[in-house]
Formats: sequence, C-alpha cells, structure tokens
Amino acid sequence: MAVQFLANSTRAAEIIAVVTRHEWSFLRQLLDQRATDSPRLPLPEVLCSILTELGPVYVKLGQLLSTRADLLSEPYLEALSALQADVPFVPWQQIEPMLLEELGRPLLDCFSMFPDDPIAAGSIGQVYKATLLDGTPAAVKVLRPGIEEQVAEDGSLLRQLAGLASSTALGASYDLVGLADQVLDALNRELDFRVEAANTLRLQGVLERSSFVRDGILKVPQVTMSLTSQRVLVLEWIEGEPMLSDAARQVLIDAHEEGMQAANRALLGAFVEQYFLEGFFHADPHPGNLKVNDSGVITLLDEGMMGHFDPRTRTTLLDLVLALINQDAARATDLLIQLAPPALGVRVDRLQLQRQLDQLIAANFSKPLDELSFALFLGELLQLANRVGLRVPGTLGLFVKSVTNLEGVGRSLDPTFSFTGEMEPLVAKLLSQSLLLPEERAMQFGLDLRNFAVDAPRQLSQLLRRFSGDELVFALELEGLDQLRSTVDRLSRRLSLSILVAALLLSATVMTTSSDKALLQNISEGLFIAASLFGLWLIQSLLRSSRKA
Repeated sequence: MAVQFLANSTRAAEIIAVVTRHEWSFLRQLLDQRATDSPRLPLPEVLCSILTELGPVYVKLGQLLSTRADLLSEPYLEALSALQADVPFVPWQQIEPMLLEELGRPLLDCFSMFPDDPIAAGSIGQVYKATLLDGTPAAVKVLRPGIEEQVAEDGSLLRQLAGLASSTALGASYDLVGLADQVLDALNRELDFRVEAANTLRLQGVLERSSFVRDGILKVPQVTMSLTSQRVLVLEWIEGEPMLSDAARQVLIDAHEEGMQAANRALLGAFVEQYFLEGFFHADPHPGNLKVNDSGVITLLDEGMMGHFDPRTRTTLLDLVLALINQDAARATDLLIQLAPPALGVRVDRLQLQRQLDQLIAANFSKPLDELSFALFLGELLQLANRVGLRVPGTLGLFVKSVTNLEGVGRSLDPTFSFTGEMEPLVAKLLSQSLLLPEERAMQFGLDLRNFAVDAPRQLSQLLRRFSGDELVFALELEGLDQLRSTVDRLSRRLSLSILVAALLLSATVMTTSSDKALLQNISEGLFIAASLFGLWLIQSLLRSSRKA
C-alpha cells in the first residue's frame, strides 16, 4: 500500500525501480508496519550504487549522511564519504542563459576569458576556469540548471517515505522525519552559493586572527563578492597539489623545517580553535579539499559544508573532550546528556550509561596513543548515546566527520601522529587562555561556574513563574516503591481478613449468649467454624511469609 502511494508520481516510480533492482527486501521491510525488526541496510557498496543511480540529489544525500556517526557504522560512513556523482557536463547552451541572468551583464564585462567547457562537474554544480578582467585566474562554480526543482521533488518524496517508515520498527528507534528535514535543510543551504561565499569569508577571518597557526601556512580562497550570487560563486583559482600526493609531501618537507609535523600542527591548531573557540568549523577537510602550493601554503577548499556550535554547546563540548581525555566517565556522562538530551518520553538510566561509557573509555584508552583513533572513539560514543535514547544533534555528527578527516590526513602524513596526544596540550592551552587559570581542576571549576552563572537566572525565572501560576508539579520516583506498594497491599488484605474473622467470632458469641433458639444456635456454630477456618488460613499465611523473609 505504501509503495502504491509513492508510485503516484513518475519520479517515485523511478526511485522504487532502482531500489528494488538492487535491494528489494530493504524497501519492503522499511515500509512494512507489521515488521518487528529494523530492516537490514544494503551493503555499503550496494547502498552507494543505489544512491549514485538515483542521481545528484541522492549522492548529496549520501554525502550528508556520512556525517551521522551516531546512526551508521564505520564501513557505511567511509563508503558514503567517498561517494561521487557520476553526472555528465551540462551543455554550455543551458549554462549561458542562467549565467547571464545571474551576472546581470555580458560575460565580457566581468571576465576577460570564460571557456565553454567546464573542468569538473558535481552533484550540485560544475566548475569553470575563467579569467577576471585584471588577469587573475578564477574558479567559477555554476549551479546545475533544474537542480532546485529536482531537490524539491525528491525532498517531498523523501519526507513522505520518512513519514511512512516512522510507524515501523525502524521509525520507533529513529526520528526519521526529523532526520529527513535535517538532511534536506543542509542540502538546500548548499543550493545557495551565497552561503558558501559567506562561510569562506568568515573562515578567512578565523584563520587570520588565529593564535595557533603561523602566519601564511593555512588559507582559504579569496571570494569575488561582486560577481557572486545565489547560483554563481567566483573564487580565487588555487594552483597546487593534493595534500597527500608525493609532490605535496616533498614541498612540505622542503618548505618547513619540521616538514609533515609542521603541517599537522598547523591543521590541528586551526581546527581546535574552530571547534572550541569560534564554534564555526570546516566539516569536510578530506585530502581532496587540501591543496599545497609551491611555497608550502595549504589552502582549505570547499566551504559549503560547515558546522556551527552555539556558545553553550561549544563550552560543553570542550569540557566533554577534556573529560574523555582524562578518562572521567562520570563527568563525561553528565556532559553527554547535556549535549544530547533524551528524546521526549525516554528515561535514560544514567548509572547504566556511565558504566557503558566507562567500558568504552577503558577499551580505547588502554591502547598506545599512536594506535588510538579519537575519531572512531567519538563515533562509538555517539552510537552509544543513540542506543540509550539520547537525541544526538546533527552538528555533533559534523564534528565527528571533521575530526575523522583531519585525523586521517594527519596519520597519512605522519604514521606516528596521535590526534589525542597532540590535541591534549592544545585544549589545555585554549582553556588557560579563555579562563586565565593554569590548573586543570581550576579550569573545570571555571567552566562549571560559568555554566551555572548562565543557566541559574533562566532556571530560577522559570521556577518562580510556575510558582506564581500554580503550575508547579513535583514528580518523585522512589527506589523500591513498587515493592513497598505490593507489601502494603498484602498487609491490607490480611488486616481486612483479620477484621472479618474478629467480626465473625463476635457475631457468633453474641448470638450464642443472647438467644436460645435452635436456628440462631446453628448459625452461631457456622460462624464459629467459618471464623476458625479463616483464622487458620491467616495463621498459615503469616507463617509462610515469615519463612520466606
């Protein structure tokens, strides 16, 4: 029935045909409301084949899902991260009218040279190497014609599918509608190149004022804002080699006294500041987005996918990372619940979560630092949070994806690189800078005090408002209350039976002493017998209970 509903549109029929050709059982289980088990995901390579065949929107969907370490295991995250759209170039005849409309003037008024053929095509747009009027080479990203309409149609179908699946076993475990909305919101932001332009400019400012990165070693492309619009993005053309290429490695060795270590420290320092000081970070620093020029300068490309932390989240996350590094499971449990509050109506067993987190920390930190993957550890942490009923925000998934890429680049450049070991002094330095307190315990106290100062006025205001409005309700949960209630009920029944026995004996005594009629004498004897039987049963019950105790 659900499949028939989705098949009402031609695009839905195409999607169903592709999925069923590769993995019919998954779609059938996904939409089967009678199923008691969550559907088994297709193998990572099969899932990638499905998404690639479905087209650019679903390729981008897969890339965005690769940020959700709380939902998917490492093989899926790795496969989806490498997903690339196999799309043909859009002909110049379709690109030129849209380009002229966006620029609002002839091409020769903006560029001295603009080729007909692109150099690359992706799921959202394609890239041309043009030349500005002053002779500067430029990378011009142009949105694919029709992609906005395709995203709207596929997005509507995806929401319908999520709504249908929300009443299944899988939907009971995950907020599928909310997940679909998050993914589509991120996708729609990538359809507006003005967002990427603003991200690039903001990240440029972050790098320029960084106290952790030596001047000039790390940069982003310059943006030509006068030519940038919703569908067109004009950036500085970056010459250089991919970060992990042999040529780039040799340049780094020649340009920097410490070679690979200098590159790793620059990247890690920049990103620690982005995560914990700025709350604004590049979510996809994979090797293809890092280029090294002849001078050893590293350029961070593609600022379309960025993560954002509000001040409260940023501070709590910094405290959580410090607690994890210090292997403080109790503190980490409290902070994790703050970052990912439980789903509505879900009661989290805090002690059980702490025990599981303690085991997770012990399993990871028992390894030598050069063998410990902090990214995998964070992924396991988010999966644990999801299993116990915590709602993990998408920004934490972006954070883990960013750390995963960064740690991978670091280890590829230097096999002895330890993300955890290198990050610990940076985090401590960042805390000392922000709180002006040198000792780690004082730092944690300062964080707690700052959180209390921020939270207390708001919470007190809410409490007083509920007092004044007669809305305050106390919900108490006592350990062993069910057992106590059962004991009280049992004693009440025995007390009632004792009163009944006493009443029968009293009635029989009154009848015997107040009347000599045969009928009443017989009734009183019956009451004596009934009272005796009830009394014997009550005594036996009491003796049995005392033996159990």
